Amino acid sequence: MIMNSTKLLFNTTMIIGVMVCICSNNWMMMWSGLEISLISFLPLMISSNSLSSESMMKYFIIQSMSSSILMFGLLFMMMMIKFSIFIMTISLLLKIGMAPFHNWVLSVVEGINYESIFILLTLMKISPLMILSYINMIMWMPIILSLIFGAILGINQNSMRKILAYSSIYNLGFTCSCINEMSLWVVYMMIYMFMLICIIFMITKLNICYLNQIMINEFSLKTKICFWLMMMSFGGVPPMLGFLSKLMLFEFMILNNQMMILLIMLISSLIVMFYYIRCTYMCIMISSILMKWNLLTLNYSMIILTLTNILIFSLMISIKSLY
Repeated sequence: MIMNSTKLLFNTTMIIGVMVCICSNNWMMMWSGLEISLISFLPLMISSNSLSSESMMKYFIIQSMSSSILMFGLLFMMMMIKFSIFIMTISLLLKIGMAPFHNWVLSVVEGINYESIFILLTLMKISPLMILSYINMIMWMPIILSLIFGAILGINQNSMRKILAYSSIYNLGFTCSCINEMSLWVVYMMIYMFMLICIIFMITKLNICYLNQIMINEFSLKTKICFWLMMMSFGGVPPMLGFLSKLMLFEFMILNNQMMILLIMLISSLIVMFYYIRCTYMCIMISSILMKWNLLTLNYSMIILTLTNILIFSLMISIKSLY
């Protein structure tokens, strides 16, 4: 990315808007922070893609509508109307693109570049999530719908952008399940941001937009293994970093006796792992022209380190269960 003075200005004001929203102690300043970050992000969405202006208009209309609903909720709160919190929650769910208000995310991500997708799926959701944690309203139905829609509807997708969008909807279900524990969802979002930027960096370098490009192009074995390990971590396979965030939420659900949500989380995690592994399984196993017996000539130190990693993780879990 070429960082000129205009992009530097808009990136700075966007971060300032998020910080204003996080650090405010009244509703009007929070709303102002949301609007500052919105108006700063819109010029960053413009790219060489012919659909970028359309995506920018869609994003602007949806965010303006959700901000208007948020203002209505604030007015109703001042008038002491009971369902004002419900209206504010609906507006914030629309703003972050959580199910059942998730359709706009899929059409917006198709027209913007991967750098804007990262900002849209991470940084622009921190402020609404912070306001949701202040509201502290139980919203199990959107959480269940996000887990189900993000897992099931992502299976038949061929576009990497839509896979990342459905993954974001799915992870929002995890994030909002512990929205009343700020330390938990902030750590979860930080880990998710780190994993997402690794995936986006990888697919940007490889210039991948669709799954068939992974199968057709013959990348090096190291590249394939790195991409496979990143996808495994993104899905939450135990030895990887992504499992740590899910383990924290699973323990939180068990402590709060939310077994039904935990069951949906576990089942949907398996479905999500299916389309994460599918991204890399074809290029490593089936569509690869590399002779498979040449894999035996890999460096044995790499294999030993991998086995040690897995065994030490199992050992740590066993030691923890003894206490």
